[in-house]
Amino acid sequence: MKPFLAACCVSIVACAAFLTVRAGAQPAILAISPQYVTFGMVGIISGQTARLNAFALPTGGPIIAGASCQVTFDFYDATGKSLGTSSVPVAQGDAVNYDLPWPQPTPSTTSTATTRTEIRGTVRAALVIPSAVGTTVTPVSGSCSVLPTLEIFDTATGQTSVVLQQTTALPQVIPL
Repeated sequence: MKPFLAACCVSIVACAAFLTVRAGAQPAILAISPQYVTFGMVGIISGQTARLNAFALPTGGPIIAGASCQVTFDFYDATGKSLGTSSVPVAQGDAVNYDLPWPQPTPSTTSTATTRTEIRGTVRAALVIPSAVGTTVTPVSGSCSVLPTLEIFDTATGQTSVVLQQTTALPQVIPL
């Protein structure tokens, strides 16, 4: 009974991936465990930069040719308004980051050096693989796991004043 159930699950996933590619739909990335972390609120003032970092842990397993771990960084203010986002691929054993200089260069910025703004950062990771038709689909095997941090540093001197660290890596993405 278990082999039959496993065969049915594999067939359903294969059909869903085929239909997604045939329909020209957006990429479908399936994960068994959540690949998302949000850091607590931190204060930032003029002349500082917020940086989200992600280190892709070596998982030791084979990665499918062309597959990559993609990390998406987001910054939000205290009301949940997006302040910036970036998605970048990262290879096992490498690190990537995304900076948010403060104040943000907008016409309506009226902050002064003493105005403190509360922000938070989020990091998401997903394993993606290019298909023959140019979209991305979930591969049959492979994994990625990242260790994220958030830091606030002085833009002029580079001196770090705050570091928030996730105590454990985001769980591995294991495609179905």
